[in-house]
Amino acid sequence: MKNAKMLGTAALVGLMVPLAACSGGGEETSDKAKTALADKTTRTLASVIAGQNELSQVSDAMAEAGLAGVFDGPGSYTVLVPENSAFDELGEAGKTLTDAAHRPELVAVLRDHILPGALTAKAIETAIAENNGSVEMRTMGGDTVTFTQEDSKILVTGADGSRATLDGQAIVASNGVAMPISGLLKKAAPSATTQQ
Repeated sequence: MKNAKMLGTAALVGLMVPLAACSGGGEETSDKAKTALADKTTRTLASVIAGQNELSQVSDAMAEAGLAGVFDGPGSYTVLVPENSAFDELGEAGKTLTDAAHRPELVAVLRDHILPGALTAKAIETAIAENNGSVEMRTMGGDTVTFTQEDSKILVTGADGSRATLDGQAIVASNGVAMPISGLLKKAAPSATTQQ
């Protein structure tokens, strides 16, 4: 619990210094960045995830399972979103898991990719540093994920040992943050990986 409180505090601090480094140059770039940020922050998590081609597998699963409605609501979440390539790397198991017939199994896996509150990569890095190298958080699926840092990458490890890295820019939404990740943080249920 101490770790979760520390990460929550770090998240609030991290959100108070939002994306200042995103603007790379003159006033014109800064205005464009502000406009883009304003546009993103008025859109919900469901909308920003649906707008990313590399996150289409998860977006489709959320829509079919009714989770998109949750992410259109007022709550605040951080979604660790596996990229399409994460499913491709699973081969046949990934194809089976993302098949419409297996949406319940995929949704069960995805619940362990949802964290309460809106986090930033900087807030996670700060919490890792303040907690001697790792920090745990409880997922909406009831398991925990552990954040660590190796070199300049933030690694996320699921309760079953599955690992991924934060991969690319976090996407800010009005009700949270979507963080693309390189893999799944929970192995698929056996019924999801066998053809019926």
